[in-house]
Amino acid sequence: MSILFDLLTPPLRGVLTAIAKRRLPTTSGTLKLPGLGAPAEVLRDRWGVPHIYAKTERDVFMAQGYVHAQDRLWQMELNRRTANGRLSEIFGSLALDTDRAALTFGFRRLGLVDLSTLEPDLRQGIEAYAAGVNAYLTSSEYRAPIEFTLLGLKPQPWTPEDTMAFSRVMIWQLSHAWYGELLRAWMIEKVGAEHAAELEIEYPRLNPVTLPDGIEFNVRSATGALRATRGPFLQRAMGSNAWTVAGNRTTTGKPFLCNDMHLALSLPGLWYEIQLTAGDLQVGGVSLPGLPLAFVGHNNRLAWGMTLAFTDCEDLYVEQIEDGPNPRSRFGKGWKPVQVIEERIPVKGAKQPHVERILITHHGPVISDVVGASDRRLAVCSMALRPSRALGGLMRLNRARNWNDFVDAMRLFEAPQLNVAYADVDGNVGYWVTGKVPIRTRGDGRTPAPGYSADHEWVGEVPFEAMPHTFNPRRGLVVTTNQKLVGDRYRYALGKVYMNGYRARRIEQVLNARPKVGPEDFRALQTDFTCLPGLEFVERLRGFSTTDARAGQALELLCTWDGVLSADTIGGTIYEIARARLVRNLLEPGLGKELSTRVMGQGFHPVLLASHEFYGHDTVAMLRMLDTPKSWWVKQAGGRSAVIERSLVEAVEWLRETLGADPARWQWGKLHRAPFDHPLGMQKPLDRIFSRGPVPIGGDTDTPCQTAIASENPYDNRSWSPSFRQIVDLGDLSRSWITTVPGQSGRLGSPHYDDFIETWRKGELHPMLWTRAQVERELEAKLVLQP
Repeated sequence: MSILFDLLTPPLRGVLTAIAKRRLPTTSGTLKLPGLGAPAEVLRDRWGVPHIYAKTERDVFMAQGYVHAQDRLWQMELNRRTANGRLSEIFGSLALDTDRAALTFGFRRLGLVDLSTLEPDLRQGIEAYAAGVNAYLTSSEYRAPIEFTLLGLKPQPWTPEDTMAFSRVMIWQLSHAWYGELLRAWMIEKVGAEHAAELEIEYPRLNPVTLPDGIEFNVRSATGALRATRGPFLQRAMGSNAWTVAGNRTTTGKPFLCNDMHLALSLPGLWYEIQLTAGDLQVGGVSLPGLPLAFVGHNNRLAWGMTLAFTDCEDLYVEQIEDGPNPRSRFGKGWKPVQVIEERIPVKGAKQPHVERILITHHGPVISDVVGASDRRLAVCSMALRPSRALGGLMRLNRARNWNDFVDAMRLFEAPQLNVAYADVDGNVGYWVTGKVPIRTRGDGRTPAPGYSADHEWVGEVPFEAMPHTFNPRRGLVVTTNQKLVGDRYRYALGKVYMNGYRARRIEQVLNARPKVGPEDFRALQTDFTCLPGLEFVERLRGFSTTDARAGQALELLCTWDGVLSADTIGGTIYEIARARLVRNLLEPGLGKELSTRVMGQGFHPVLLASHEFYGHDTVAMLRMLDTPKSWWVKQAGGRSAVIERSLVEAVEWLRETLGADPARWQWGKLHRAPFDHPLGMQKPLDRIFSRGPVPIGGDTDTPCQTAIASENPYDNRSWSPSFRQIVDLGDLSRSWITTVPGQSGRLGSPHYDDFIETWRKGELHPMLWTRAQVERELEAKLVLQP
């Protein structure tokens, strides 16, 4: 069969690409866009980035919908089907679990609630966006993307409800904590609370918190001096990885804001670069096809970047439900009604639709059956499953003029939980943690609570003004990489859910090593492959002796390694394979293979929750165990020396079998590659036509350039990667830089389908064009949209 694919693929690729090229959208000339109030212009630069110029915000959002549909219609179709639980209609039973989960969590239902409460101007913008998408679908230039033809699909009109449902998927995917509770429960059931505690998330002592000085507010005087003041607001006169650096620490004397958001790679990519100009609105950065506005970037006054905050805003409740026509759940000494919703899911190839019976208690939807825990009734209570004003916050952020406006926007981000870095053209830098965090009557939310007891309820929220934030910190630096937010003296419980902090430590090392830093330093950091826990691992093995030649060979290569996980490193390869084997050898005697894989990061669903907050902490736990030879886990594995030697031997044997006997061939990039998979690539030989890569890449989850590995599918970069990078110069916005991956267009045959892959791999960025003069110098195509 493989030989047949090899023979058929080249001509099939040629035919499909030729067909796709004939269907590429019109990007030059004049087209009608009914409903526009006045002509709008779409100037595409040579990187395929559209710069839209319109008279009003309504017109610019309508044009944005049109442009998104031109380049990303197939992706938008998948986005809304995911949100609405309609993937099985085109992919069959393969997608049924995804649909069941989406409908159980209720993204469509939540989107409808959000839509009903939108502020008038935002609703008008979303309606205009949908009108723009539909104008493309009914225009004379419309030619169906080839994916629709292969699947026999005709896209239905886009609706504001589609936008809102998709926004709820994004909000939920960016929120965390409930799955960790389930994982802890499974571990306790398997090995007991005492031994499970050894695997708990513990923040490494040497790694930095985001706000080492706590909440801090300082006003900058005319001379540049800082004066403490009260926050969060100032008088009107007056950030994956993100960092913002104050002007007194930069080579230009003005702030810089840098951000690289780490998400799963795909084709097309998640982000779409864009610039929107209409009246007082001028904003550029990355957008999400399916939504108006810019998600991250800058306007003409300020810049922002985002990373996940990992605050604990979700709980699981074990429910006692009395079934029947009118089910109810026990609560204290009484009962509460349980809502029942039946969803019919059309499944391609099936005679009858699947009927999903969804139960919703007063805590939230019962998710047990869709997350692999059907032995109990578990309801999820989540800030991300409540009515949301996040799109309103995004609108305010796009329009913001100063810190006060920024804070106003942050207030509306009740979910998801984000670190948002800030810098402005007046020289100020700052940071805010968004998202409501619950206050619990009992417990810390780390394991499922008895929902029937009435003793573990949410009784309040951390006040907005008390959420971690800072304005002009005296150290002139805010670094946020999903690490621990504040010190232990902070008043409220934000949970113990965060990444391990090694990226933050490395970034601070570099930024603090020089009196002044600039754009080249920031570029280098965004592609830095230094692996600090790898160096710690090597230090623990120095002096280790073995009589096994294979283990000795591994030790020799490890001890000469410089700690840089470049694509051509060999010592780094030994570290990665030995580390993974050592973690498994420590965990599997107690947990078994499947649960160990979950502890190492595997989520319940590859689309909706591919990983969780325990990811990366297996390395931290392993390092602790090496320092604690009496650990139960170490004893279970045969003792410290035995488990280390065994792991080193297994690493060498695996490498010899996989890459050959010559260690010179054991480069990390041969095992660790970045794939850009297209959804149709699940069906061979379409993977060789629509997908791209995999390309060799350095790094792992603990390097500043984070290229995470899926524990169930090592060692390729299949978890997440820098999906976007920006460096914003607040001294001159026209000197800013950006990149996404793999390209601007989702259309096979377009020159911008995959043209960013190689430059992204090399760490290169392109100019983030800002002025119209800049755009016209780099012009590739000009499209005028007429009413």
